[in-house]
Amino acid sequence: MVSAALDALIDITAGKVNIHVLMALAAFASIFMGNSLEGGLLLAMFNLAHIAEEYFTSRSMGDVKELKESYPDFALVLEVTNDKSPHFSDLAYKRVPVHDLEVGSYILVRAGESVPVDGEVFQGRSTITIEHLTGEAKPLERKPGDRIPGGARNLDGMMIVKATKKWNESTLSRIVQLTEEAHLNKPKLQRWLDEFGEHYSKVVVILSLAVALIGPLLFKWPFIGTPACRGSVYRALGLMVAASPCALAVAPLAYATAISACARKGILLKGGHVLDALASCNTIAFDKTGTLTTGELMCKAIEPIHGHWIKSKNSKVASCCIPNCENEALAVAAAMEKGTTHPIGRYYC
Repeated sequence: MVSAALDALIDITAGKVNIHVLMALAAFASIFMGNSLEGGLLLAMFNLAHIAEEYFTSRSMGDVKELKESYPDFALVLEVTNDKSPHFSDLAYKRVPVHDLEVGSYILVRAGESVPVDGEVFQGRSTITIEHLTGEAKPLERKPGDRIPGGARNLDGMMIVKATKKWNESTLSRIVQLTEEAHLNKPKLQRWLDEFGEHYSKVVVILSLAVALIGPLLFKWPFIGTPACRGSVYRALGLMVAASPCALAVAPLAYATAISACARKGILLKGGHVLDALASCNTIAFDKTGTLTTGELMCKAIEPIHGHWIKSKNSKVASCCIPNCENEALAVAAAMEKGTTHPIGRYYC
């Protein structure tokens, strides 16, 4: 009750008469009419809708939060003297906040670290992954001269990357920024409900005041009310309670629930307006890897090159004569890949 009254008071002070104000007035009107249970139910429905909307919205922002947490706070900037190009033989560096990185800086990116800003590989070769940025699970090889986006994760090896963009212009920073801005943009239905709700609330308040003030003149109702006849004030409050827009308050919850359901399945939506666009779509084109397929490596078959082979009597195709031959080959391969950071080794060991 207190929070609803404060919200309504703030809106009225700002000159706004919207659904918040109307619901609060209807609740207090119910209490004044002796139906405190109805007033409490109105406020409970209204507050639960907002709490649920905030909850589902916060859950849908989980992927954005994960992107932020994966972003490095500092970068290892190589110290270059006398305009000499950096080299792995001399790795003198200092920790610099990513916000202070300048274009042209040489950054050392070691195995397991993330590239702080967009850049170009200056020295070294490595395997990176940008699955968390694009959904493409296949690791990518990068060599000198190749461009590399900010936020890419270095899986193995060590690279010297020359920064080509500042932090606020890098790929990962722009993704987070655009996603957060899109979440603030209300979908079409919610914008319409907000606009309609404001006009609707004003009409209901005006009609209620008209019933309270004009009722005694037109219908000879008592203003306050007597045991024989309900007063115009009571009838005006009844109109306000009956016209309270509970459905309008709960309707935006559908968007928040849909966004949360998509987030649980790994689908990051930029806002409820995406759902409005999907409602009018007739044809959808998918990027296969990471959307329709997982993009993960898998073992299809094991074919030992060196082993005991014989020919079957009924077939010209050679087959292994020892059933354990494939298991032995797999054991040898696993022993060789164990402890490596190569993408194939990470998948199989």
